[in-house]
Amino acid sequence: MFDYSSYLRKLTTILVVFAILFSSSATPAFADSKITFRQCGTELQQRITAAHQAMRFRAIQEKDKLIDCMDRAYLVEHDRRSPEKIVSYLTRARTTKYRCRNLDDANASAHRIYREAGVMKVDRDFVRNNSRLRVASVLAHELMHNNGLNHSKNDKGSTLYPNTVPEQIESCVATLQPNPYEGVGRDYYAPEHMVGFGLDGDNNYVFAWSDDGTVTAGSSTRIHNYRHPYNYLIAPGVKRSDIVGMGLDGENNTVYTWLRDGRVIAGSSNNLDRTRSPYRYSLPRGYSPNDIVGMGVDGENNYNFAWYRNGMVSAGTSNDLDKFRAPYRYTLPPGYAPTDIVGMAIDGEANMIFAFYRDGKVSAGTSDNLDRYRAPAQVITGR
Repeated sequence: MFDYSSYLRKLTTILVVFAILFSSSATPAFADSKITFRQCGTELQQRITAAHQAMRFRAIQEKDKLIDCMDRAYLVEHDRRSPEKIVSYLTRARTTKYRCRNLDDANASAHRIYREAGVMKVDRDFVRNNSRLRVASVLAHELMHNNGLNHSKNDKGSTLYPNTVPEQIESCVATLQPNPYEGVGRDYYAPEHMVGFGLDGDNNYVFAWSDDGTVTAGSSTRIHNYRHPYNYLIAPGVKRSDIVGMGLDGENNTVYTWLRDGRVIAGSSNNLDRTRSPYRYSLPRGYSPNDIVGMGVDGENNYNFAWYRNGMVSAGTSNDLDKFRAPYRYTLPPGYAPTDIVGMAIDGEANMIFAFYRDGKVSAGTSDNLDRYRAPAQVITGR
């Protein structure tokens, strides 16, 4: 005899399983997010919920696109956090509390939505008068503040305010396009425009000076990682095209700049003759400043190295370039020639020489073997 009740029970079980599977696949982005409200009417609750879900849709369903947008964004005050890390902050909180207010105080002019005591306060008129994505993007902005990413050095009204992390995530959530860079210098690494490099052994900052009159600081492969472009001065009557090499003595934080006319100056990263005005330097017999392809200062022993276009390198003082070692031969990575070098930097503490090349790569080695430790790797603007 056919057991109809048993059949119904089995059918019901199957339908429930399918319902669960269908439900979890259809709405995976929002299943782990619980929203609660205070002092919000039905209309505002619906609008806030839609904005909250739109933000999470970007961060989960369109995660790759959002990460790509933040990767293309020029970021300041990023605290060296990756695009993946930044985007992850949009989905971290499983419960979000919203309180609807009329924000008419000074804070509201900057933040129509802001978080305080674990509650996201939202201005009623702002939510009513703006689109779902606009509200979602401002929610994302505030979540960056919750995770310690601010614009304390580049606040609203400053040139680089649009390049702070909260502003860039706001733009990316709204349009999947970052705000453009409007600061001085270039927002990308341009090896053909570099005039010198230096490495501060105390904090391992790699400084890079460009022919546009700006300098940045970062790591050897992430050239803007620590400081975005800022202006530097050379010396009266000296042009940037007169520079043949640079080096940084990390022990005393002095930047040395050798000039094509046979003089050298010493100063800081943004004022190249602050410490010493131009004085003469000598080269090995038979060499001229135009033979130099790269220079560097080893802060550990105060050796000043100069690499030449004939494949030789010497070591001396800032005013006597072969005082300690007469020219000796150096090797480059396979496929590279001395004329491919755009600059050098020396980490005296680690006894490592970084050589930067015209193709946008950098290698690491010794003074006579430029890729002994690391083969050429791509240099990016970075964070």
